[in-house]
Order: sequence, then structure tokens, then C-alpha cells
Amino acid sequence: MNKRREELSKGILSSTNDMLSCLLAIRDENGQPLEDDLITDNFIFLFIASYDTSATLITMMIWKLSRDPDVYNKVLEEQMEILKQREGIEDRLTWREIQKMKYTWRVAQELMRMIPPAFGGFRKALKDTSYEGYDIPKGWTVYWASCGTHMDKDIFENPQEFDPSRFENQSKPIPPFSYLPFGAGVHKCIGNEFARVETLTTIHNFVKMYEWSQLNPEETITRQPMPYPSLGLPIKIKQRCSNMS
Repeated sequence: MNKRREELSKGILSSTNDMLSCLLAIRDENGQPLEDDLITDNFIFLFIASYDTSATLITMMIWKLSRDPDVYNKVLEEQMEILKQREGIEDRLTWREIQKMKYTWRVAQELMRMIPPAFGGFRKALKDTSYEGYDIPKGWTVYWASCGTHMDKDIFENPQEFDPSRFENQSKPIPPFSYLPFGAGVHKCIGNEFARVETLTTIHNFVKMYEWSQLNPEETITRQPMPYPSLGLPIKIKQRCSNMS
């Protein structure tokens, strides 16, 4: 970090060059730079929040599509229809096309319900409170686990069943603070829309270009602490026939 500070001070780098440069250039209310520990904590948090969680969801999508032909075919059909309707010679995804990937995103939503990338989080009690008969003193840190609501049959009917349609035209609205892949409230993940676009773009290009299958169909999912295929998800992959694209 000292080398980066020196480059910033000499004008070799700009504070907009990258995230680390931005953090090093920030000044607090007293005009002082942030402490190294605080910069390190924020940098690691941003790296995990913007990379690990999205990579985990994309991995789970590839895992699920390789195991469920019905889901795979519906995703493939949706993505190929987008290509079929494309006008002009533009070969890149547009914002309008991403908005058409409704079924693909419902598959992602259902995966995040059953196998959430982050299975919970910590919150600090700002005042004395009580919940379900338990007293929580001010200053205590509590941990919430998403499975407490994600797998609650009173909130999600047949919670053990993989059913993307539950996020389509819901006859029974999901109560607030019950579906929490991105958290909720004022601390809700600010990158949730970016994660959606990133996931849909990756899956679109993957199913458009390739066919694949698991080398180990019985591979289980572990947590490290994020969900992770126990064998690293080795797959057999081949290029899709050109007449499909």
C-alpha cells in the first residue's frame, strides 16, 4: 500500500484508477487518511461481496442445469428465443434482452432460496429489545440465518421442492425480511442488480455456446463457508452446434 500511496501522491495514479487507489485517497471528517486495517477490511469485503457470491451463484446454476434437463431446456429455450428475436447485426446483449430472461432469473432466485451463497449475517442491537421471548441487550451481536425463513413451509409451500414458478405471479406475497439472498432493509446488498446482470449474462453466453454434463453426477454440495461442489464441479464440455446460435 505504501508504493500505491507514493504513486498517488506523485500523480502517477488517479484515485479513480482502481478500488484500492480510491480507498487510499479517501479522507475522514478530520481530513486524515483511513487506517490500513480499515482499508484492508473494506477491500477484502468488497472482493468477497462482488466476486465470491456471484461466482457461487453462477457455479450453482451450472450445477443445477447439468442435473435437471427440464430446467435446462427451459433456460435454453428462453435464451435462444432472445437470439432469434434480435434485430440488426449487434452481437452483444442489450439491457432490454436481459430483462427478457425472466425464467432464467427465477431459476437463480430459487437456487438462492434453497442454497443461498451467504447463509446469514450479523447485526448489532442498537437498543434493548426482545424477540420471541428472548431478551437482546443493547450492544449484543446477533446472527440471522436465511434457512429459518427460506425453508419455512408457512412462507414457501413445499420448501424442499425446487420450483422456480414460486417467484412468478405470486398468489401469496413473500413477507418482508423472509427472502434474504441479498439481505434486507437499509443494509441490503447494493450490488444485487449487478449480480443479476452478471449472472444472466454469464449463463446466456454459456448455454448459447456450449453443452455440458457433470463428470460426477453424484457430487454433493458442501460449505466453505459458501456452498461449493465437493469435487470442484468438473464437467465435460463441448461447443454447441452453430445452427443453434
